[in-house]
Amino acid sequence: MVDFSKLSRPKSRSVPTDPIEIFKKTPNTGGAPNDLWKGQADALAAWNDARNENDNLIILNTGAGKSIVGLMAAQSLVNEGVENVLFVCSTIDLVEQTAREAEKLGLSYTKRTAGSFSNDGFETGKSFCITTYQALFLSTSPFKKFQLGGIIFDDAHVSERLIRDSLTVSVSVVDHEDLYKKLVEIVRPEFEKINKGGHLKFVVDEASGGTTLCPPMTAARNSAAIIEAFKAYDYKKHKDLLFPLIQLFEHIACCAVYVSSREIEICPPFIPNAHFEHIVNCPKRIYLSATLDYPTDFIRAFGTSKVNRIEPDNDAGNGERVIILGSLLEEPDEKVDLVSRLKDESKVLVSVPSYRKAEVWKDVCKPPLVDDFSEALNDFRNSDKGAFCLVSRVDGIDLPQNTCRIMIIDGSPSGSNSQERYQVEALQMLSQNATKMSTRLTQLLGRINRGRSDYGAFVIYGHDLNTWCKNERNIALLPALIRKQFLLGASLQDQIGAKSNEQLAKLLNDILGKGESKARDKAWLDFYGDTINGLEVSEDSINLVREREDKLATGASAESEFMSFLWHGDSQRARQSLMAVVDTIAPVDSKLAGWYDLWLGMTYEMDGDLGSASTHYSRARSRLTPRLNVPLISKFNTEEGELTTENPVQRKLADLNMKAGNPFSKFATSLRRNISIVENQSKSSNEREEACRVIGELLGFETARPDNVYKKGPDVVWSSEEEKQLIAFELKTQKKEGDTTYKKDAVGQSLNHIEWLQENYKDYDFCGVIVLGPLGVVSNNASPGDHLFLTSPSEFGEVCNGFVARIDDLIGRTQLERWHMLKELGLLPEYQIDGLSTAFSRRPLKSLM
Repeated sequence: MVDFSKLSRPKSRSVPTDPIEIFKKTPNTGGAPNDLWKGQADALAAWNDARNENDNLIILNTGAGKSIVGLMAAQSLVNEGVENVLFVCSTIDLVEQTAREAEKLGLSYTKRTAGSFSNDGFETGKSFCITTYQALFLSTSPFKKFQLGGIIFDDAHVSERLIRDSLTVSVSVVDHEDLYKKLVEIVRPEFEKINKGGHLKFVVDEASGGTTLCPPMTAARNSAAIIEAFKAYDYKKHKDLLFPLIQLFEHIACCAVYVSSREIEICPPFIPNAHFEHIVNCPKRIYLSATLDYPTDFIRAFGTSKVNRIEPDNDAGNGERVIILGSLLEEPDEKVDLVSRLKDESKVLVSVPSYRKAEVWKDVCKPPLVDDFSEALNDFRNSDKGAFCLVSRVDGIDLPQNTCRIMIIDGSPSGSNSQERYQVEALQMLSQNATKMSTRLTQLLGRINRGRSDYGAFVIYGHDLNTWCKNERNIALLPALIRKQFLLGASLQDQIGAKSNEQLAKLLNDILGKGESKARDKAWLDFYGDTINGLEVSEDSINLVREREDKLATGASAESEFMSFLWHGDSQRARQSLMAVVDTIAPVDSKLAGWYDLWLGMTYEMDGDLGSASTHYSRARSRLTPRLNVPLISKFNTEEGELTTENPVQRKLADLNMKAGNPFSKFATSLRRNISIVENQSKSSNEREEACRVIGELLGFETARPDNVYKKGPDVVWSSEEEKQLIAFELKTQKKEGDTTYKKDAVGQSLNHIEWLQENYKDYDFCGVIVLGPLGVVSNNASPGDHLFLTSPSEFGEVCNGFVARIDDLIGRTQLERWHMLKELGLLPEYQIDGLSTAFSRRPLKSLM
């Protein structure tokens, strides 16, 4: 008989859940830090206090030890009894790096990178799993079968790109030529329907290098043919097609289709966050980020704005940088020569956005093959001098301290997907791109500058990137220290003048302690220390950026809702999401508002409401570009037969007349409201400029705010591509009536706008620039010439209200009566571009001298 009283029982075992206590008790197996840095300890303490929150965002500088914070939080969740905890990294290299860190800390962990788990610890609830974003967001993710209890997202600031990639199927002409050709033939009729067949031919056959967006309904109308083309190609044999296509298979109709001579890409226009139910339903999510001053892209990635933000005060990672702009050097195009001089004494990291760009550098460094990358990078780490070429990577590469002190950034760190290239290159959606650019640039600056005691030099080449870096509003998007370092670099170059490559190489060697002296220049150290804290961009620029980004964050939430509803077949609720924010977004980013209009139009067209679709497509053309590939309705069916419209104004009125209810009453009210804003001196410059733009849009013209988007050109442009005419406005509405002098600088600025218009609106006719401001005088030393004109806000309003009075005559009449009247009104010359231009240019500015 068994004496059960003598059998051993399991001993009670209590494990700590406080992450700081866990760190203290972990066995140091060698190489792990003895103590947490203050920023790490503060972050863990704050997270421990808020551990029951669904979403915690922990922000620490690059080099401040985010990985250890994440690992301690992961182990804390496991100790708490939370099942199925993931630590997600952006690359396989970073999975391995994080695993090595866990090993040093004596933590139990599981890895998943190559189709299987490294041990059974995760599956048995004994350890967390370190894996990649790709594995988590994959259509066939192995983690879908687990009820995830906690996820730590490392490098959350790069997550949007990685998540979007999981929803993008890219058909390369090199790798999948037959499928590429078949898909081109499927989309070709869509272009031909809108008389854009020649445009597609140019993009595909002439190797223009550009990317174009197919008409928005292309995927919806051709989803069956697209799926059949993939099946006929036996897509399951190709992993690069298989996994994203499975993700999109039932949702092709919701997608955008992009075409270039290199590839065809199919992806949703926004990320449908609700699609990833295994992630959305996870009760505890922790996001680790180095750079997240503005949350727009974070919201786009994860679909949530309700996040507990943990941002401890710490200076770890705040390394010293000297930043030089290549455009201000004596030899701005001799970048290869500069690296040739530097690499004999130092190690130089050269970052380029593409392999095509890398060709320029082949004489000093060539990018390694993908399979050889890690080995080649380690060889560079261990070398004493030389150059290493890094292609299209802004994160996951760490070269701290003496492993590298000099970095060359050659060109804008651009996105790898067709949608982003199309938005930037074809649509000039620069405001939206500015936040992404600031994040990527910050990440690049962290590749060789990893800690408080670190220091390095950066030389930035490329026209677009140099122009971006010279704009204060863009610099305002960067973290505080990096803002100051850009301003310090600008001050340095301004004071020392343009240097030759020989002089710059010596300067950098002195700053970094290279070359003959081998000691850092004390005068530089004093200059840096005395200067850095006294620099900052203007408060106005920071406030403008903050106002814009706050509204863009609201738009990002709406994008997620729109795409998630549309993904699940609810087009009405999808529309409601974007409609609620589009007018809020327009004043701060009219291009993004136009992007919203484009996809709102697509949903209406999908539901058979061609009138509403036409309205939104028209707004999209006005806000984005008249060359947008959307149907342009110019013929309208009336009770008396077909009405063919002859110009933008008439087309706008005909489009309104197709709507039910009382469309002209709302139209007149909207015009009056915006006219009153232009006339109201208490309104801000931004409000008055946007109101002026909206009036042009309501009249049916294409509109733009160049200064707001490009920081160049006039404040507002109304244009008509079909008539090749435009009106340009420079608003001086903050000046006071009766006490106004138009000085030399303001006049010179307006004259510069004429040159900008000639470069950017080739073949357009225009009288000059209309200065919209109070009556006054022109200073004697100004030279306004023959192409600057002045119209007061009240005079502007009088002209526009004349049109509104004509609209009032349409209210209350039958649709048939309105057809006759609007046909006549739409042809009146005084309300075409040319006639309005004449009305606004009756007073030459020089007549006020």
